[in-house]
This record gives sequence, C-alpha cells and structure tokens, in this order.
Amino acid sequence: MDSEHTFYKVCREEEIQENEGKLVHAGTKKLALFLVEGQYYCIQNFCPHAGGFLALGPVEGFIVRCPRHAWGFDMRSGACKTNPRYEANCYPVKTQDGEIWVGLPNSTDPL
Repeated sequence: MDSEHTFYKVCREEEIQENEGKLVHAGTKKLALFLVEGQYYCIQNFCPHAGGFLALGPVEGFIVRCPRHAWGFDMRSGACKTNPRYEANCYPVKTQDGEIWVGLPNSTDPL
C-alpha cells in the first residue's frame, strides 16, 4: 500500500481512449488522464503557462499540448518541452478490477 498518497477512483478503463485526454476528478482536484501505449498517465489539468485545459489538448506520443498556446508537457514527468522553467504536476495511477485510481499526496502543501 502507498502511504504517501490517497487514491481516488476516477473512472473505468473503458471510459478512456488511447491518445486522448479525459478530465477526471480526484478529491477536489480536476486532473487530466491519458492512455498512451497501454499505460495510464495523470497530470494537472491546467497549463501552468496559460491556464488551458490539458485534458482537451492534442496528444503526440507522450506529449500533451496546451490547447491555448500549444506548449507541450511530457505526461510522464510533467516537464515542459517548450520552456523548461514550467512544469506540470504528475500523479500516480493504478488500476484494479477495471477501475482507474489516481493518487494525491498526503501532505498539507498546496499542489
């Protein structure tokens, strides 16, 4: 069991399509969930540069582009490929019995 995170059920596996984003809710957070090459990835939904919703952005491999200014974020690390001063938060994902769960840190620090 992961004692550093609290996991929230966000959707069922059949609700997400390969190479497309899906807006999900974990606790009070709105997050962007992706399925790429059979693996699930989750990052914050808002672009830290322009506030666009990353769940709506086009996916190119492991990069999701902000729909507002096309800045690219690596969904595996959160690194911004357009400007390295920016970064998106990433969250652990696990599956169980066809359900997708996303973990939020068990800290009082804002994310």
